[in-house]
Amino acid sequence: MSSTDLPPVSVLLVDDRPENLLALEASLEPLGQKLVLANSGNDALRAVLQEQFAVILMDIRMPGLDGFETIALLRQRAQSRHTPIIFLSAYPEQHHILRSYSSGAVDYILKPFDPEALRSKVSVFVNLRQNELALHAAHAKLEERVAARTAELAETNRSLAREIAERKIAQQQLFDLAHHDSLTNLPNRALFMEHLNGAVARSRRRTSPDFAVMMLDLDRFKIVNDTLGHLAGDQLLIGVASRLQQCLREVDTPARLGGDEFAILIDGSHSVKDATRTAERIHNALKTPFDIDGKEVLASASIGIVMMNARYERSTDLLRDADVALYRAKEEGRSRYQVFDHEMHGTVSAQLRLESDLAHAVERQELVLHYQPILASVSHTIVGFEALVRWHHSERGIISPGEFIPIAEESGMINPIGLWVIEQGCRQLAAWHQDGAQELTMAVNLSTRQLLQADLGGEIERAAQAVALDPRKLKVEITESAMMPNDPAIQHTLSRLRELGIAISLDDFGTGYSCLSYLHNFPVTSLKIDRSFVSRIGQKTERPEIVRAIVSLAHNLGMDVIAEGVETVEQLERLRQLECEYVQGFYFSEPLDAEAATAYLSRSRR
Repeated sequence: MSSTDLPPVSVLLVDDRPENLLALEASLEPLGQKLVLANSGNDALRAVLQEQFAVILMDIRMPGLDGFETIALLRQRAQSRHTPIIFLSAYPEQHHILRSYSSGAVDYILKPFDPEALRSKVSVFVNLRQNELALHAAHAKLEERVAARTAELAETNRSLAREIAERKIAQQQLFDLAHHDSLTNLPNRALFMEHLNGAVARSRRRTSPDFAVMMLDLDRFKIVNDTLGHLAGDQLLIGVASRLQQCLREVDTPARLGGDEFAILIDGSHSVKDATRTAERIHNALKTPFDIDGKEVLASASIGIVMMNARYERSTDLLRDADVALYRAKEEGRSRYQVFDHEMHGTVSAQLRLESDLAHAVERQELVLHYQPILASVSHTIVGFEALVRWHHSERGIISPGEFIPIAEESGMINPIGLWVIEQGCRQLAAWHQDGAQELTMAVNLSTRQLLQADLGGEIERAAQAVALDPRKLKVEITESAMMPNDPAIQHTLSRLRELGIAISLDDFGTGYSCLSYLHNFPVTSLKIDRSFVSRIGQKTERPEIVRAIVSLAHNLGMDVIAEGVETVEQLERLRQLECEYVQGFYFSEPLDAEAATAYLSRSRR
């Protein structure tokens, strides 16, 4: 049966934002199938009562029922229990992805999506549904033929045998489509989990386990996508998959779990040495550059390894610990492998406990703000403060931001914590203004997650209005890494902040992927020289031309310059000579709590 003879099917698109539904509709319209739109989880539930869908594409973050709640309800209904569901999300965090697959999603696509790639994925499930309907139709016709031609039983039997054979082939094709990655043709997550579950079951019948699990992802794969495009990234993934297969035996199972993440089941691995030899073969295989459209592309991979032992009862626990080892490998640098041990498990458990405590830190009033003064380099007049969050843990005492901020970022708690910082900073600045220090400004730090919030500008404006504070007295500090995604949503948020009169400072300038296009594409008003450059002033490693270049660049672009980490009079004098307008650091004051900062301000004004 040709593709033109296949029956049309329906595809359900669920997103609370009309513009997203329009984009999905435009991307999938070339498939020529019926597209049903729903703008909430409830609408999606009503839609599946009306008709069967080949696949459902659903946003995770929606008002009312979110994606995870909706999929749970869909899986409870007979008519939608087996309908493939693809999640669409702007959040690349691993826990989002793992939760999506564990909840029953067949794929997890990051926004903004590539229309062609999306069509390719959706067309697989469209074809599956079409073939399923075609099989049902063929079966019905077959029954009619058998009833009508009872007199020709022999011929009917031969015809039936042919139909059965064709059906088996079609079923095998359907199975392959549902259990293999459409890009690399490797087993997908579903088939890999079947193999892994089988290996766990077999290991319980043996005296000693004999397999290992690897998690692997490509180092800096995003750079390939960003610089060469997603098609080049797809070609690289295909090439990596091919080399992985060459490094493995027939009994081993490689799989693509999604994106640039792969998993491997190493069967018959009796020792750590067996598994690490496989990892070394993979690393060696990837050393040869890949030819992508005539360009040589280098690729490397980080690998996490876990050995099966008696304490593992669930396959998901093996994947979890392999994932922990993978991230330990990535922390050590590129092209490394790491074998999971119990110490890692303890570290992860401690991090989970800390994450749980952090979720309650605001309501328990364990978070406090400290304020570091920012001064004019020439007059030493205080022009403002930078608000810095501190956590007074009830049991562990002071926990540094370097320890809990990454956890807040990964868990999504940075948004409520960030809003709390903004509200507290506005309240304190308003109090100082009421005491007569109306020239002061307040700087708060924003992360990438916060910048991706749709109404961040509105939240800051409301926080300022609540204490009768002029938003023009606020300043936000962002890092270069926050601008690296070059996301239109971030550009929109920063433009909204500038409309409110809020200044934007680029923090730690020169330490990341410094790109001058950021200074053109984003409405930055000042640059902040990182303490790593300031600390070298007066040392043998000093590179004054770097600081001079930053100051000159900023001034030529009409921006102010702030130097942080000033600790000596020599550093202050050199920065003054370089015409750096503002400074902050321990030479003047460490970050102070509200009471101490108020006292410092009073002494300075006198």
